[in-house]
Amino acid sequence: MADAWQSKAAQYRQALQESIPPEWRISVTPSCYPVSEYLSQSSLFTHTEQSILKLDATGLRDAIAAREFSACAVTVAYAKAGAVAHQTTNCLFDFFPDEALQRAKWLDEEMEKGGPVGALHGVPISVKSSFGIKGHRMTRGFLSDVDSAPAEEDATMISILRNAGAVFILTTALPQSIMHLETDSFLGPCLNPHNPKLTPGGSSGGESAIIGAGCSVLGLGSDIGGSIRAPAGAAGIVGFKPTAIRLPKSGCITMMPGQEAIPGAFGPMGKSPRDMELFFHTVLQAETWKTDPTQAGMPWVPGRVNWVGGDKPRVGVMWDDGVVVPQPPIQRALKMAADSLKKAGYEVVDFEPFKAAESWELISSLYFTDGGARINKCAAESGEPVLPLTKWIMSQNCRERTMEELHELVRTRDKFRANFNHHLSASGVDIILSPTGYGPAQPLGTTAYWSYTSMWNLLDLPSASFPTGLFVDVALDGKQTREMHLGEEDAKIHASYDPHLLVGAPLSLQIAGSRWEDEK
Repeated sequence: MADAWQSKAAQYRQALQESIPPEWRISVTPSCYPVSEYLSQSSLFTHTEQSILKLDATGLRDAIAAREFSACAVTVAYAKAGAVAHQTTNCLFDFFPDEALQRAKWLDEEMEKGGPVGALHGVPISVKSSFGIKGHRMTRGFLSDVDSAPAEEDATMISILRNAGAVFILTTALPQSIMHLETDSFLGPCLNPHNPKLTPGGSSGGESAIIGAGCSVLGLGSDIGGSIRAPAGAAGIVGFKPTAIRLPKSGCITMMPGQEAIPGAFGPMGKSPRDMELFFHTVLQAETWKTDPTQAGMPWVPGRVNWVGGDKPRVGVMWDDGVVVPQPPIQRALKMAADSLKKAGYEVVDFEPFKAAESWELISSLYFTDGGARINKCAAESGEPVLPLTKWIMSQNCRERTMEELHELVRTRDKFRANFNHHLSASGVDIILSPTGYGPAQPLGTTAYWSYTSMWNLLDLPSASFPTGLFVDVALDGKQTREMHLGEEDAKIHASYDPHLLVGAPLSLQIAGSRWEDEK
């Protein structure tokens, strides 16, 4: 059985590789990293294509609307770039450039007839492979999913974006069970575009890899414990997890369908903060909550912003979560950000961390209330092994729960949320600035601490990861000598730190706000 699954996985990987046209194939060497630098120097791309790839989604949308670039030209540029991204980072699950080009030709025809089709006319969007795109398969990171029937219709999110003029060229890899903060499955590990020895994070790691490589302009991810923000942080891009039901969820695949105690959130990943605004404005103006019961009926209202601090937000800095002290590069980035805010006239205060250990015990108890039965079933169907990071998350308070136990856990969750709300109110801050994780992108197979991101999922707060523009610097980020540790987990992570292993990793931070106040 082991030989059978390995052979089938190899066949799928080979077919994916062969979907790349021969003229777009490259020889992957160490000189290909960082991939974004390789991209800017590669003779594979014309001068016009290089210009296209430099823009963020908002700038690209505007340039297409101004007829500076055709949808076809943009699609070809990003199809080539997607091919480069996969060959250097192993980031794809499906690749369909011919279908995308047909769509782009239609968009160009519509432009000639009267103007842009919608707010995203001609903009290519990469999509995590758990979202349904008509005619294409979805996956939970198991080989058994490749035998499933293709989606019969677009997921609600995909339908909105398609109606707005978006182009879909590819779907991206995610990890086995969709529940790693890395991205590894029968496809093999996805690699960081800055340093291939590091993870691009997960579970939206295919998205972070392709966007961080400069090979996608805007992407769609999901997040139930950090799966947008952790990979965004690892790859040095922007990733936004909204309040869970601000965006529609119909037409997607999950590991625990129907589980609502910890609802997953869908959100954008991209190059710039203004692209996040473009995304939310476009999606929410569709008002799909009128037909999709998975979405709250809340329009996007940018003016819905009132700061406790007056004209500017009062920022609370959470220097650590009380369980694990961030590694030196993240400490440096956080201090730089706090100092910059102060110099810009913002009021910056310390924010006391809130019960991170308790939050992890609670959220991990709610993830797999079937005791991991679905995960084991999916692995058994194909004969593939349960991977180490899948085993790890299943070891975290995972057991079958009775209905009474589940109800009690939900009551405990609500009490935890209420207590945090009092804590936040007493702090008097508008925004919490914190690490996205305990460190920058980590060596492959080692990321097994979620609380810097999962805390905000338990509380269902909107949160976003953003790049600081800094990178790991061996001269500045040496190993610290510490006599005291916050606990066993802190000591373990401190002992494992070696800046020489993290060269090239971008430094990112995270902000979080109040529930339902995503516009802030």
